[in-house]
Amino acid sequence: MKKVELKRAGLTVSNICLGTMMYGTQVSEAEAFRQLDLYREMGGNFLDTSNNYAHWWPGASGDESETLLGKYLADRGCRDQLVIATKVGFDRHGEGAGLTAKQIEYWCDESLRKLGTDYIDLYYAHTDDKNTPLEETMEAFDRLVKQGKVRAIGASNFYTWRMCEAKHIAQQNGYADYTVNQPCYTYLFPKGGYKLAYEFNVNAVEERLRYLAANDIPLVAYSCLAKGGYDDPARLPDFYETGSRLDTLLECAKELGLTPSKLVIAWLLAQDRLPNRPTVIPLFSSSRSDHLKEILEMSDYVLDQEILEKLSDAY
Repeated sequence: MKKVELKRAGLTVSNICLGTMMYGTQVSEAEAFRQLDLYREMGGNFLDTSNNYAHWWPGASGDESETLLGKYLADRGCRDQLVIATKVGFDRHGEGAGLTAKQIEYWCDESLRKLGTDYIDLYYAHTDDKNTPLEETMEAFDRLVKQGKVRAIGASNFYTWRMCEAKHIAQQNGYADYTVNQPCYTYLFPKGGYKLAYEFNVNAVEERLRYLAANDIPLVAYSCLAKGGYDDPARLPDFYETGSRLDTLLECAKELGLTPSKLVIAWLLAQDRLPNRPTVIPLFSSSRSDHLKEILEMSDYVLDQEILEKLSDAY
């Protein structure tokens, strides 16, 4: 798999990130271990989890994903071969929501314990916290970096203007800054006026993309395959515009002999070849190893420039 340098974070990662959200709940330990082995065999090294995955699954606490990854790291002895991203800030059964210094430091230690490691490569603010001063949040993250518990920090579900404010505070005080952004991003555009599931989990659109490109901040794209809706229209969330843009995707996929999902991955990986677009790293998960392998094979695919521009210009 191709690698991407996250320059401001000081990390080098695979250009497709493996999501482990449902490990230990919907995805069994045995299947998760198969997927992790496959990912590493194919050259992958970038894993994504959170301190609350997957607390919404029946009977789950939110510790399952990190705990399973900790078992895998111990069993395979491969911690130094992987770049692990985890998160803090979202609720888990009525506890943990927020980005106060106390919460950030407590949940960092909990993640370290569950993962069985003494450092986190990339620690995301999972969602913004409008009730805690950004100065307190950024100082707490900076303290973790200085202590060596965290190598770099990122922001997930944030408005662009709040990332700008956080950057200003970090620069003023010499704090670590958000070096990676993880929003929802896919090929189709969101409908105007759609209702957000959570206050800050907006899809990345033009303003966000230009900001990230101008500040050399890579975009790790979650929900990049629209819940499987490109290959199975019945699964496509109803908050996406379809029309001629989707028609163009399907037409180009047929022409290239690719599934629509594979073409979306190729399009995402080629974003930095377009003006005012950041480096994009698709974040992908699957319940099946064979499906995972099909997507990971797109890591080295080079999309024709004419097709890239045709897809990007479609509305």
